[in-house]
Amino acid sequence: MDVDLILHVFGGPTGTSWTGHGHTLDGVQGAALREDAGDGGPPARPAAPSDEDRPLLDALAEDGRIPHARLAELTGWSPARVKRRIAALEASGTLTYDLELLPEHLGFHVNAMVWMNTPPRHLANVAEQIAMHDEVASVSAVSGRNNLVAVVTCRDVEHLYRYLAERLASIADIETYDLSIRARRLKQAASVIAQGRFMNARNT
Repeated sequence: MDVDLILHVFGGPTGTSWTGHGHTLDGVQGAALREDAGDGGPPARPAAPSDEDRPLLDALAEDGRIPHARLAELTGWSPARVKRRIAALEASGTLTYDLELLPEHLGFHVNAMVWMNTPPRHLANVAEQIAMHDEVASVSAVSGRNNLVAVVTCRDVEHLYRYLAERLASIADIETYDLSIRARRLKQAASVIAQGRFMNARNT
C-alpha cells in the first residue's frame, strides 16, 4: 500500500469542472443560469451563518433535497421562515449545493487514475492543461514516486486509449506515466458507493 499526500488540486472547485458527459451549456446559457434575480448580486464574501442556522445547515448537509416542512420540524421554525432563511443564505453565497452523480448512469464505465512524472518547473503548467480535458474529473500534485495524478473517466476502453494516445500524449514535459484502473469504486468525493448507489457514510 502506498500512501501519498495531495499537495494541490488544480482546475475549478471540486465537483464543478467535469463536463465529459457532454451537453455542455454555451456561454449565453451559462450566463443565464448565473444571473442573480436580486439587485447587485451576492456580496464578495459569504456571510457567516448564525448559531440558529446550525440545525438547518446540518439537515441540508444530510440531505440537500429535504422538504421545507421537514426542515421546519427539525429547526422549530415555520415553513415560511425556513423558506426565507434558505433564500437569504443562498443569495449571500453562504449556502451552495454540489451535485454528485455516478458516471456509469451516463454511459461512462471506465474510471482510471493516471500517475505522472513531470519536471517540477513544468508541474503547474502541465497540470493546468490536463485539468482542461473533458475526460479528467480531477488532477492533483502529490507526494511519492509520482508528482501528478489525474482521475480520468471514459465511456469504454477504446475511449481511454484515444485519450492517452492523442490528448495526453500531446502535452509536452510528461516524462512517464502509469495507469491504474478502478475495477470497483467504493467512494466518490464525499459519498460512499454501495450497490451502484450513493450512500451516506454514517449509514453504511
